[in-house]
Amino acid sequence: MSTGSATAAAPAASTPSAAQPSSSASSAIQSADTAPVIAANPFETEEILWYNNGRWGQAGYAITNPGGKTWTSNSVIYQIHSLVGRNLFELMHRPAVKFYVAPDKQWLYDLHQLLITARKRLADRTRMPNDSNGLVPQHADPDPQMFLVWPVPYFGERVRQMDIREYCQIALLMLSDIMQHSENDLSSYVTNNFTGPIGKYLQEILMLMATKYFGYSRAAAYDPAFALQATDFANYDPSKVMTSVEMSEERPPVQWWPTTNDLSQIRGIPVNQALLLATRWPADNWQMAAGGDVTNNNNAAATAAAAQPPTGAAATPFTAPPGQAP
Repeated sequence: MSTGSATAAAPAASTPSAAQPSSSASSAIQSADTAPVIAANPFETEEILWYNNGRWGQAGYAITNPGGKTWTSNSVIYQIHSLVGRNLFELMHRPAVKFYVAPDKQWLYDLHQLLITARKRLADRTRMPNDSNGLVPQHADPDPQMFLVWPVPYFGERVRQMDIREYCQIALLMLSDIMQHSENDLSSYVTNNFTGPIGKYLQEILMLMATKYFGYSRAAAYDPAFALQATDFANYDPSKVMTSVEMSEERPPVQWWPTTNDLSQIRGIPVNQALLLATRWPADNWQMAAGGDVTNNNNAAATAAAAQPPTGAAATPFTAPPGQAP
């Protein structure tokens, strides 16, 4: 990020020889001036955002992308957004995320409870087109509420359990769609225009979990009333559905993980404040500049793209992605 020039203007040279820099100095200046910089994406993005706030950024934390829609007048939507965001935050800070092996039974049970609870609350507050019951304010509007976000580990290698990362990704995308839906301008209810597409996210996570870890068919898991049973959890045995390689792994690297006191600093941040420190994950910029052709031994495409001097909004350089998370 450009911070302006930190160097004062040089005083006038007292002699002609002093005014001419040496050939080596001139070469160094020229090299510094022409060093290639990969331009940042000149457009806005709909991607999940990197929460680049100090240590949280180094650890690859992410927030949902509101697409410029940071507030709501709808208490139903505000509550369902907070329910999912808060529970996701707690689940993503449990030990299960650190390992490639299957999540423990309690982790899956708590995720299941979130999905079923959110689905029921959506159904309870949905007003169908032929339903004339319920409150509709006539001459008053509620005060708009700023959405809250709960940053979670997502980018990099901190979350090793691939299924958990996929569940997290779907949930973050769902939160983004919730924030951008037009029914945020209703005050006291939602319709099936909201619960239909939002409910599909919940059902997708439920289907993925039920088919892989509990042996259900895709068709059964997509039934609108589907739910796992107590016997499913009592008989949970991931060794029956995973290979021996998936059930073993190298020890993860030594990393710091936040304590409860640490997490209190980012638990429920107003989204307009979080966005001040949010940006696109840097590796995505690198891939875009290189046309996807980036390997350890072949970055010719990236070099060619970077050689073009950026202009306008694209002139803002991006921060290189952090290496191994601390």
